[in-house]
Amino acid sequence: MIYLVCYDISDAKRLRRVAKFLEQQGLRVQKSFFQCDVDDKRLAHIRREIRKIINEKEDGFFIYPLCDRCAQNPLSDGTGELLKLEPFEIL
Repeated sequence: MIYLVCYDISDAKRLRRVAKFLEQQGLRVQKSFFQCDVDDKRLAHIRREIRKIINEKEDGFFIYPLCDRCAQNPLSDGTGELLKLEPFEIL
C-alpha cells in the first residue's frame, strides 16, 4: 500500500535523522514529505524507528494511507504528480 509520510520536526538534529531514515524507506516528494509503498510489516518498522528519533511532545509525524483507487485519482494543480514505483530486479 502507498503511504504519504510527512513530519514537522523542531530540532535540526532529529530532523536530519528522520529525513535520512525515510530516504531509505521511500521516495522524497518534498523536503518533509515522502511517498512509501510498503507492506504492514515495513510500516510497523518505520513507525517503531521514527518513535526512537522524535520527541513526541515537540515533533509531529504523520502517515496517511492511500488506497489503490485513491492513488489512481489524485487531484493536482501545477506540475506535481503521484509517482508509481515499479519493482525491478538488478541482474
